Amino acid sequence: MVVKVFDSYSMYYNLLYKDKNYIAEADYIAELLGEVKTVFEMGCGTGKHAKLLTSKGYEMFGIDLSASMLEQAKVLNIECELGDVRNFRAGRKFDAVISLFHVASYQTSDDDVNNYFKTAAVHLNKGGRFIFDVWHKPAVLAQVPEKRVKTLENDEVKVVRYCVPNHIKEKDMVEVNYTIEVTDKHSGKTETIRECHPMRYFSYEDIEKFAFQNDMKIIKSEEWLTHNTPGADTWGVCYVCEVVK
Repeated sequence: MVVKVFDSYSMYYNLLYKDKNYIAEADYIAELLGEVKTVFEMGCGTGKHAKLLTSKGYEMFGIDLSASMLEQAKVLNIECELGDVRNFRAGRKFDAVISLFHVASYQTSDDDVNNYFKTAAVHLNKGGRFIFDVWHKPAVLAQVPEKRVKTLENDEVKVVRYCVPNHIKEKDMVEVNYTIEVTDKHSGKTETIRECHPMRYFSYEDIEKFAFQNDMKIIKSEEWLTHNTPGADTWGVCYVCEVVK
């Protein structure tokens, strides 16, 4: 069966990314946030970043398009709501907005990207910062996306994820086609899930344009986690934009 992005994938999301270093990522984001108090997370997923940032003293509020992911976030006592990053309005402002793990790259049309930036902008206090990461265009063009297989398991299930990319250069996009085989260790039954994740990649100039259209400016652009200058081998780039009006 083919389902919407993250509909079924969310059930096994934490297992598939159990090797993801959320602690290091939360430390990195806290360094970029600095001395702020209220933070709005666009695309909070299962709430792991928000939980760690809450423990650092930030007041977190998140939205996500996946109800099943939000159920897991609420177990962690994260304040969150079902919402689309392109049009959600909380009716309040925040000191900072964050949007992690390539949520920006899921916005594939210019209208989607512009509305994504607009959502961030309308929720920011004057001088507030918007922190997000994207797929980096020079790296995607320099390194052809390849097929990958990932296998993870726990006491209950074994999950094998097959990834087949389809590079659509004229749209600055890679369609990431996932086939996920989930085997129940008790019954031996296997369920197959198929999802397509369209991912857009961006140049510095692309981000600069969308920031300008929403009264923001780029104040930092660096390789995710390392602080290094992005290059042709840098797939993940973190941007920090600031409201100028």
